[in-house]
Amino acid sequence: MRSARLMTAAIATATLGVLVSTGAAQAQPSAGHGLLASYQGKTIDLSKDWQGAHTCAVFTQDDIRCYSSAAAGEKASGYQRSADTVALAAAEVGAAAVPACANDWLCLYQYKKGEGKRLIFKDEHWQNLDDYGFDNKTSSWRNRQGSGDTGKLAQYENGSSSGWNIKLSAKGYVSDMGSKDNQASSVHG
Repeated sequence: MRSARLMTAAIATATLGVLVSTGAAQAQPSAGHGLLASYQGKTIDLSKDWQGAHTCAVFTQDDIRCYSSAAAGEKASGYQRSADTVALAAAEVGAAAVPACANDWLCLYQYKKGEGKRLIFKDEHWQNLDDYGFDNKTSSWRNRQGSGDTGKLAQYENGSSSGWNIKLSAKGYVSDMGSKDNQASSVHG
């Protein structure tokens, strides 16, 4: 029972690692075109349609690969459940499942609790989620980047540079975005 309380406290602490601020750097609003990704031997414009893809991995802005299943995306990003200490600890004490996110990646999920489509980043730049067809579609997220590497989500208001920023500490996970659910327009991490 003591370990269950400690794990619950650890997950709550990771969730509390989220900070909200205003006016910080964000990606500029999209120019109306999307980024191109490879998926099942063809090139797709993510801003228009994922064409059945479940997970898209952004290695760089010039190297985006999409997969039809979460398992295929996990394999491509190098995810190993056996090395995911947060997910293993949560399972050990019966806490809610922690979604897969490979080491050194920042992962966005379409629905709460890591469900739905996944858009994962290894590219350290502010990026407009509209270019990926993921604008206002993030309901949970996880940061498995290196120690001290904070992930960030942001929202523009009416196309201006004002809005909000949320920061997620390294190794953090938020299963429910609360009042910011489906509002993020930019990501950094």
